[in-house]
Amino acid sequence: MTNEPIRLTFRGGGWVLLMTGIVLIAIIAWAVAPAIFRLSNLPPGDNQTIESYAFDLSNLQIDRELVVPSMRHRNMSPVITDPLILSSEEITVRNSSKRDPLVVSKDLVVGVEINDESRAYPLHFLHVHEIVNDTLGGVPISIVWHWPSGHLAVFERKQDAYFANSGLTGNGGMLFYQLQETVGNEQLYASIISKSVTGPDKQLRSIPHDVVSWRQWFQIHPNTTSLGPNKQLKKRYRKASPELYFRTEKIYFPTAPMPSTENNPKTPVIVVHVEGGDLVYSIPALVHAKGTDDQYVDEGNNLTFLVKENPLTASVKTILGEQVKATRALWFTWFANHPESKLVSLPQ
Repeated sequence: MTNEPIRLTFRGGGWVLLMTGIVLIAIIAWAVAPAIFRLSNLPPGDNQTIESYAFDLSNLQIDRELVVPSMRHRNMSPVITDPLILSSEEITVRNSSKRDPLVVSKDLVVGVEINDESRAYPLHFLHVHEIVNDTLGGVPISIVWHWPSGHLAVFERKQDAYFANSGLTGNGGMLFYQLQETVGNEQLYASIISKSVTGPDKQLRSIPHDVVSWRQWFQIHPNTTSLGPNKQLKKRYRKASPELYFRTEKIYFPTAPMPSTENNPKTPVIVVHVEGGDLVYSIPALVHAKGTDDQYVDEGNNLTFLVKENPLTASVKTILGEQVKATRALWFTWFANHPESKLVSLPQ
């Protein structure tokens, strides 16, 4: 019997270990490669300088110190350009699921009606996507939601113009841009002032919309369609709620000028666009002023508000029931971008 150590040779079985190692390396490379590829092909932006995001910064109409990165790179929130739309029947089926309903009665939705076609955009979807490019009633539109400013807007867009999040904020509000084949030097738009803030002056056309509970919207529009969820992002929708942010004093991005301390800067407001200017109402003040029928009538301005507390919402029409354009935001961001604004005084 010999004590000579056993040596594994290539012919004597070493090739099996070698091949096993090669296969393991291939599997690891296959699993890791997509992540490495994504990291190496990220859109412009380094979360440090606004120049790194590669936009056209000529004719910048916002104080440069108030334009800052809000995301690590462009379009970090997954913009929707090809939305899944569910019919009223499909909504009913999905809502019958006790485990994972599409929307529940108290969920906030952005409701839009164009040319007799109505659609709901659940706000918990918008928390994740922030921008949805859609077509409703034959009109191409974009729904833009920026929760740090509490600002929501719906804009008309050109047929082949899709908007996306720039990854930058300007004076507390979202800056977005139009996607194009060649990345770089795109123009920036500010949703809270409905126009371009770099390059040539361009105005955006606002579309009337409502922000109400699903119950309210469905009662008025029983045949409504709805934006559907992205299955891959299913777990993020309910976890992405900014509700805690709305309850704290923290403000994420530089904003100026700030309103007086008389009112909480994070007070949610509804801004009614009327001939001759904007009327800004505190939604909590409307709650205190409303009657038992949940309505507040401002006869001097020919407006009727329907106000709900749980969830907190306010919708507005003329006294005759005609639709008017209105915008929702947090008071501090609206005031910073429209410093001439004053809150309408309401009876206690």
